[in-house]
Amino acid sequence: MAANPALSIVSHAGQTTQLPALYAQEVIALQRDGIDFSINGLRHQSGKWSTRGVLYLTNLRLVFVAKQADAASGLVAFELPLAYVRKDKFNQPIFACNNLSGECWPAAPGGGPQGNLPPHGFSLYFKEGGVGTFLPLYFSFVGIARDNLHKVQQQPSAPQELVATAFVDPSDPSRLYLAQPSEPAASERPSAPKYAANYGVDEPYEAM
Repeated sequence: MAANPALSIVSHAGQTTQLPALYAQEVIALQRDGIDFSINGLRHQSGKWSTRGVLYLTNLRLVFVAKQADAASGLVAFELPLAYVRKDKFNQPIFACNNLSGECWPAAPGGGPQGNLPPHGFSLYFKEGGVGTFLPLYFSFVGIARDNLHKVQQQPSAPQELVATAFVDPSDPSRLYLAQPSEPAASERPSAPKYAANYGVDEPYEAM
């Protein structure tokens, strides 16, 4: 996971949108507006960031983009590599909105289950509409990412096929990407996602 991942500026009908700058063989599956995002364990004064914005699900990551940058920390976006997500759980509280919570290992030196960096806790609150389209795609891509952690450049299932055949929930306002936005030149793309070298053993980390 990383703070402020690379973003691309896309203009359409006089409006500009910030989209994740995609890795090679990465595709955007859907976009979901009206998301309240919360992440803890960050390396700044409060250690936590909570804000509202737009969530993008790709075949490799969840990428959250805030409506505006945080004045104190400068944070405007955050990514959660699907292969590093653990203990993810969909919650349906009686007196609050549906939410997805979990933990994500830092994709950095010292990260991963055998590293010395603990996972970050995160929550995604769906403030507008249902999740019947989002959840099946999310769990499908998480399963693929976990199974192919060491060969993320060789996805066995074409992500576009999963999107094209996704169930469309009328109550879910997620926007499916049946076609991809214009891609930047290869030289402008971020390098391939990197995972901690010690990743691969099943969750031996215990909080101190």
